[in-house]
Amino acid sequence: MTAQTILPANTLSSGYDVANSLMFDDGSTPYLTRTISSGADMTAFTFSFWLKRSTLGATQRIISSDHTDSKDMYIRFESDDTFGMYHRRTASENVISGFGTAAKFKDTSAWYHFVINMDSNESTEADRLKMYVNGTRVTTFAGTVHYPTSGEYANFFNSSEKTDIGYYRTNNGENFDGYLAEVVAIQGTAYQASSFGEFDSDSPNIWKPKDVSGLTFGTNGFYMEFQQSGTSQNSSGMGADTSGNDNHFATSGLASTDQTTDTCTNNYATLNPNQSNNAKDSVNSLAEGNLRFNDTNNADWRTVIGTLGVNSGKWYWEAEVVGMNGSILVGVGRQNYLTTTLNKTSSAYPGADSGDFSASYRENGTFFTNGSSSSGKSTFTSAGDIVMVALDMDNGAVYFGVNGTWNDSGDPTSGASKTGASYTGIQTGEFYSPSVSGSATNSTIDFNFGNPPFTISSGNTDSAGYGNFEYSVPSGYYALNSKNLAKYG
Repeated sequence: MTAQTILPANTLSSGYDVANSLMFDDGSTPYLTRTISSGADMTAFTFSFWLKRSTLGATQRIISSDHTDSKDMYIRFESDDTFGMYHRRTASENVISGFGTAAKFKDTSAWYHFVINMDSNESTEADRLKMYVNGTRVTTFAGTVHYPTSGEYANFFNSSEKTDIGYYRTNNGENFDGYLAEVVAIQGTAYQASSFGEFDSDSPNIWKPKDVSGLTFGTNGFYMEFQQSGTSQNSSGMGADTSGNDNHFATSGLASTDQTTDTCTNNYATLNPNQSNNAKDSVNSLAEGNLRFNDTNNADWRTVIGTLGVNSGKWYWEAEVVGMNGSILVGVGRQNYLTTTLNKTSSAYPGADSGDFSASYRENGTFFTNGSSSSGKSTFTSAGDIVMVALDMDNGAVYFGVNGTWNDSGDPTSGASKTGASYTGIQTGEFYSPSVSGSATNSTIDFNFGNPPFTISSGNTDSAGYGNFEYSVPSGYYALNSKNLAKYG
């Protein structure tokens, strides 16, 4: 199977636009649930959804149907990061039917599109169950593939059955951790991937979504766009079915801030567990869609960098203190330096070493830049304090501020004069990424790259109209997302 990256950083999405996704933070046990009132044709179905992962190496259910007599059917990631659909057809059946991929899905920076369909009335056994990833049919599986028998009923869409999204009801676990968008369930028809997406005519390796509103969803089918913000099981809830069937889902463990604009047509930066020194171990952890950094180490500095890097343009982001019991560094790091130092067992953070040409800003008001330090700047030690970062890659400068005021009367719009810049040694033409480093006891900070995991009171956008920021974005600066990177980076 060819691996297509969904919306790489240099790709400008065109055509059908997906406005919203729903962020699932497994620490809150979030899920959507609905009980089907009456059964229907269950020999054929289709599920289609777009997702971006946050946590790897864990069993995570995307869609689960848990029947009262112990029959079940589910779609999930395995702990080895493979993906599959499984079907236990009777209460006493020990062998689980279905299939699982040989491929592993470990990119936390990209959106994936999955389509799984079943039509047990197909005469060819191998055509009764199909999977597509990013528009390409999967033909290589791990282990034995158990295809449905002729005319077999699925456990999805059974009467009195609970259908859960992001959750496994029986064991109260296997929670999904990441982002979901364009969740579609079709009852009675096995649609192909081409019904939900298409390859871009200008970039043929790019798979992108298309409008699905004209499909036939079937009696128990549904379509979730996650455009509503309420929590009730009705048309105003986050689990609203917009297919016209009114098959709405109730929500649990989800807040208004979990409705996001990070989607398969505009991919926002997050923190990257694949580019960190032990981001997911006991030293520090990521949460809230990889926008929350929590450090529990009281010895070495530990660093995590962002999923998107830039080598040109002007970029803005914020970080809000949740709790400060030690030390946190908010920074920008040169990728050539960071990718080699992050694997060190000793401390590593931007600005620590001469020749790294990076910068970090500590909670006590100290700057670390290219192996030097300076003190006396604004502190960010209280819950609710917001750090502002303006990175000018065109002029080789970075500006830091707190709660609406730039340090040293900095002016990010000053261009080549770099008025009040916190550091002027940024290497133009090289790639830099946002970073965060911790050496603390339960210090926590949330990042906002334009897609905040916390409540915003002001609601400022960037110069292109993207993002949701607490403070005014300097003129000419942009949120870190794929559309902006394609046009301004």
